[in-house]
Amino acid sequence: MPKISFLLLFSIFFVFESISFGQITTVAETSSSANATLNRTRGKNMLDDIKKVLKEYYFDEKYRGIDLDEKIKTAKQRVGSMDTNMQIFQEIAEVMLAFDDSHTFFVPPNRSNRVSYGFTMQMVGPRCFVVSVKKGSDAEVKGVKPGDQILAVGDAAPTRDNLWRINYLLYALSPQEAIQVTLLGVDGAERKVIVRSSFKSLADRRKEAEERRKKKADEPFKCHLPAGDTAICKLRTFATEKKAIDRMMAEVYNAKNLILDLRGDGGGLVDTAEYLVGRFFDKDVKVATFLTRTKTREIVAKTQKDKVFGGQLIVLIDSNSGSAAEIFARLVQIEKRGKVIGDISSGSVMTSYFIPMLNDRGVPGYQTFSQFAVSVTVGDVVMSDGGRLEKAGVVPDQQARPTARALHDNLDPVLGYAAGQFGVKMSGEEAGRLNFLKAPDDSEETSSDDSEKDAPKP
Repeated sequence: MPKISFLLLFSIFFVFESISFGQITTVAETSSSANATLNRTRGKNMLDDIKKVLKEYYFDEKYRGIDLDEKIKTAKQRVGSMDTNMQIFQEIAEVMLAFDDSHTFFVPPNRSNRVSYGFTMQMVGPRCFVVSVKKGSDAEVKGVKPGDQILAVGDAAPTRDNLWRINYLLYALSPQEAIQVTLLGVDGAERKVIVRSSFKSLADRRKEAEERRKKKADEPFKCHLPAGDTAICKLRTFATEKKAIDRMMAEVYNAKNLILDLRGDGGGLVDTAEYLVGRFFDKDVKVATFLTRTKTREIVAKTQKDKVFGGQLIVLIDSNSGSAAEIFARLVQIEKRGKVIGDISSGSVMTSYFIPMLNDRGVPGYQTFSQFAVSVTVGDVVMSDGGRLEKAGVVPDQQARPTARALHDNLDPVLGYAAGQFGVKMSGEEAGRLNFLKAPDDSEETSSDDSEKDAPKP
């Protein structure tokens, strides 16, 4: 059964803008003529399966003006002249990307190894920065540091519009043994660095994915009370149960002020988002309208009555705040329930089914089976004021972003500034010690191993 989600997968989905795969040098994949024939057959079968899924589930029955039959036909013709899986998977990916929305994409078959480049990138305003570096990685050895601005990956200059595509290529479609990055250090010096990647086995990857799932279940939030009247809570994900929200709100119930930090929160369960809204309003509140191909449904959050937090509220967001986190932040603005501070959010607000699929390769009796997946947008989300967040994001009431030096020194001036709004003196250094901005390493951030687990129930 497909699963419906406000989840932002891979942390890479922004407005779609074409960037040539050729702008990033890729490692050539060799293939014998026999393998090429098998690869083509499997690729065409995948396209047929994907067409069926899109016809059954895609929310726009006109497919955003795309002639789906012709699109698949053309793609199959192109696949017929390709030899390698890398080429074929990129062609399939382009079919999905043509729909130009944040939650419709192709997840290629699992590789035996997961790539890690040792550093994580994030947009901060209009610029892209390194926000974490993995200890012991080649990136660390080569002197890559948090706060370095990334001017280019290969020949591609990362922007808010294309960073998702750079990541999608490097992690999902065409993992590389090494990449060249052009950096601007906090000292103002520009340099080019060749960073070698590392690869983890499938067994190790699955073990780490299970550890991440357990950690998310055990630690979906963290709260800090710097002063008697003010509480600060970091909600890492909406892919958690309602009882976790109850535990978080119990810690802050007696506070007069709350800073709810949704930076880096990519979304999660629809039910959890509705439940959290109900903890901040003493009446039922219309959150949004959910538009599918066949019906329209209003999403209404029911008040939790005596459990409602009645104090003042500040919500923090950044460019990696997605889906449910964006919806919550925007509702706070619409209902004038509090103030939103930070960076413009990702603009990835659709609802989707994540659908695992299976295909074979080879002759009967000697097949090998590979699992791939597609995420298909099944519904559009219109906020209660009639506005849409897809591709636009939430614009904070007050924009505040960390500087390159702050990222380099593990400072969190944005949280410190928000605390000051409630009269709490907290330096960027003190706020940084809470590690609310701690980014995952790149192998964790881009892993799809958790995808199905994190998706909410339909």
